[in-house]
Amino acid sequence: MLRRGEVWRISGARERLGLVISSDVYNSTDVPIVIVAEVVEAALLRDSPLAVPMGGYVVMPDRLSSPMKKWFTECVDAADTDTMQGVARALRILQQL
Repeated sequence: MLRRGEVWRISGARERLGLVISSDVYNSTDVPIVIVAEVVEAALLRDSPLAVPMGGYVVMPDRLSSPMKKWFTECVDAADTDTMQGVARALRILQQL
């Protein structure tokens, strides 16, 4: 099962890395998608005040997508609590919550 906080390599329309941000309850349903924030190498960071650093990568909470579960090919990392709190904060700012 795909779990919130995991970083996966995703195929599909284009290969990319995505941090799973949808809840484990949602991810465990028969819904064929999960919600992810794109993850890019820190060197490829474009200007984004909401970017959250994660080792040599950066999570982009302003780049959300909902790829099909079948496109997830490999779990490559997992975010720590501080990273997930930073992502949650950025998502709240984006949505004015």
